[in-house]
Amino acid sequence: MLVNIGKLNKKIKICEEKKEKDSDGFEKTSELLLLSTWAQVTNTSGTTVIKSNADFSEVKTRFLIRTPKFEVTHDMYIQFNNHRYDILYSNDYEEDKRFMEIITKKVEL
Repeated sequence: MLVNIGKLNKKIKICEEKKEKDSDGFEKTSELLLLSTWAQVTNTSGTTVIKSNADFSEVKTRFLIRTPKFEVTHDMYIQFNNHRYDILYSNDYEEDKRFMEIITKKVEL
C-alpha cells in the first residue's frame, strides 16, 4: 500500500512517564516528551464493557507516523486531542523502515 503523505495531518506527542523522587523522598511522576510529529489517525474499533455495574468504553486507535530514530515500546504513550493512548504494539509498516504503525488503546482518565 502506498502512504498518502497528505493524510499525516494530525499532530501527536509520543511521551513516557518519568518517575523520580523529590527532596523529601516522595516519588513523583512527570511526563517526558520524546517526539512531537504528524500522524494519520484511524479509530479501528470501539466497544462498551460493563464492569461492576458501570459502563466503560474501549477505543482502539491506529497512528501511522514516519519511523522515529528510537524504538517505540509499550511503556510509552501517545497524547492526542487532550487524550492519552496507551501503546499496545508498533510495527514497521510495509517492512521498509519508512513508516511505523502504532496500535493504541484510549485511556479514560
